[in-house]
Amino acid sequence: MKKIAIYCALLFAAAFPAHAQGTAATDTRGAIEFVETIASETIAAWSDSKLTEEERAIAFRAVFEQATDINLLARGMLGRHFRTASSEQRKLYMAAMSDYIVAEFDKRMTQIGFRQLEVIGTKPASGKNGHVFVKTEVQRDEGQPILADWRIRKKNGKFQIVNLEFEGINLMITNRDVFSAKVKKVGMDGLIDWLKEQSATAETS
Repeated sequence: MKKIAIYCALLFAAAFPAHAQGTAATDTRGAIEFVETIASETIAAWSDSKLTEEERAIAFRAVFEQATDINLLARGMLGRHFRTASSEQRKLYMAAMSDYIVAEFDKRMTQIGFRQLEVIGTKPASGKNGHVFVKTEVQRDEGQPILADWRIRKKNGKFQIVNLEFEGINLMITNRDVFSAKVKKVGMDGLIDWLKEQSATAETS
């Protein structure tokens, strides 16, 4: 595991340099460079023939967790049900969601044949948080490029992904609807079990 630890450390140094204070909306160049670097380092992890499948997954997870505010995404996807969950359920949900988001993102990007990402512009996000959408085209092995808009924030000088839209489909809102339906049908514990099953399926597919 020493090799993979060194590999991940190099990814962090390249992908997450220090930035001046401000918001993502006022530092669009920094936001663009952040997304471009994340894409580059993700492709590097996926295509490195020296890494085993397990090491490749670990490298991708390391980059993704550093680049994404998983806690914010997880709470946003659960919506109002997060407030009514017990402390133990919240703990189990957050753990399950961490695995689910990483595994699902890895699977989806692999399925579409993600090989290159081209930034085509930026757009200020709604609200007063200073977020910005970095608009991109995902080049594929086959088929037309897919439009992907990355919602980026900048907090304490660090850029993070806080949401993603593929072809206009909002990751947070779509999953919020799915999770809400699951909670209504099988309860919070049932949702947690379902998330674990989805992560296990994604890792073996």
